[in-house]
Amino acid sequence: MDEQLIALYHRHVGMAFDRQMRLAAFLHKKSASGAWEYDTTTAILTFDKVQFEAPILGSHASHNNSWLWAWSNKHLKLSITNRALGDTVRALVHRLNVHVLGAPAFALEPLLGPTLTQSAAHILGVILVGELGYDAYQAFPNDGSTELVLIRDDRLKFTEKHPLVRIATQFTELLRSMPVMDDKATLTAYAHHYGLTVTEQPNTLKITAGGKDELTATFDAQGRFAKFDGVAIPEPKPVKMAVKKKPAKKQAAAKAATKKAPAKKLAAKPKVAAKASKKPVKPAAKKPTKKR
Repeated sequence: MDEQLIALYHRHVGMAFDRQMRLAAFLHKKSASGAWEYDTTTAILTFDKVQFEAPILGSHASHNNSWLWAWSNKHLKLSITNRALGDTVRALVHRLNVHVLGAPAFALEPLLGPTLTQSAAHILGVILVGELGYDAYQAFPNDGSTELVLIRDDRLKFTEKHPLVRIATQFTELLRSMPVMDDKATLTAYAHHYGLTVTEQPNTLKITAGGKDELTATFDAQGRFAKFDGVAIPEPKPVKMAVKKKPAKKQAAAKAATKKAPAKKLAAKPKVAAKASKKPVKPAAKKPTKKR
């Protein structure tokens, strides 16, 4: 396991998860159903009528737990912008001094360990969103692998008015949703992303905003998060993450590169039968009785 890479993950996972929740809230606001489509050649990710420019990074093959960068995949026809992302990632690899990431493909378990390997696309998504300044990522299944794209879009920019409340509500969701092995380091980095002051005491972290409002996190003897105190935490509103519905479009192999590969037909969304509206039943008209 590469300890430096794991430390980078814990540094960025709090804010990266925060951004994923904002993406989900944005799509919910736009009434997107969650069905999506990805076009590799244009690097466009579509949720119903909402589109994002989203260059593809690579894929995690589940059968052998290996990672392949998109620009090293000869079967993919990438946009110029997407290929340029490869140069950016290679430069980042040298800056971080994690040289294994510079290989065209590599085994994941020696790098991430058995616990994090199953979530490799999310781990790399978190690190690269944080280090490269993207707004979100999307991981989706395709033909026995999990593919990863990055999203940068001005519609996802935000200014948080109540960072302590935001942290208190999102951190507990993060621990339920993502693999975290160092709760205290993760919360500390999350608070620093918001520019807050963090004071560490035995089994507690005190997070202060503006020198007045304060949030206290308590941890057990093993360093696992226990509870928050200090700010009024509203009831969380459930926001569903975008579901994984439609497969990514792929280009044909280099042998057939001169012909455009036919787009895969997307599975039709199941239709829910509408309830028949009940019409009021008219009472049967009474026949007049004959007078005798």
